[in-house]
Amino acid sequence: MEQQKTCPYCGTFLNKQGKYYSCSFCVMALRPEEVQTGHQRLPVRRLTTVLDVHLSKTTPELMKLSTFELLGLLKIARKERREMYDLLQTFRKINAADTEGGMIEEEQFSGSCYQAVTRKIFVLENLLRERLGYVPRQVTTKELQTYLEHIEEDKTGPMIIRSGRKIEQESS
Repeated sequence: MEQQKTCPYCGTFLNKQGKYYSCSFCVMALRPEEVQTGHQRLPVRRLTTVLDVHLSKTTPELMKLSTFELLGLLKIARKERREMYDLLQTFRKINAADTEGGMIEEEQFSGSCYQAVTRKIFVLENLLRERLGYVPRQVTTKELQTYLEHIEEDKTGPMIIRSGRKIEQESS
């Protein structure tokens, strides 16, 4: 026998309405992939590897990533922006000293790369701001590890409200 479907937010039993489920407490419709059984909570994505290739993702693709992934990408993007800025400054100094301006194209290319990674940082910061309520000043490996530890220690028990009273026996 199949367990009755429950809301992943409040644990209430759900009613099926067409291809969706309805939660009377939360007053919302849920997609079948969101629905839980046995009063369980939504699982947390626990991806621990973030790759710099993810920086090329579009904003809608980035919106699907976990908060941990976004924090990791922000760390990578900020490092890349620092390196781009240093490279841009190097080309500017070379072109300032060289009257023929032999590296103008390189300076312009570095400048456009710097602007692109800065815009990507804006996207990542704003996505994190929506989720966390603030933009992290810096993202360190230690902070990422602490974030993962918080995920591991998170509440995972079922959302059940006990309605019967527990009567303790007194020893005489």
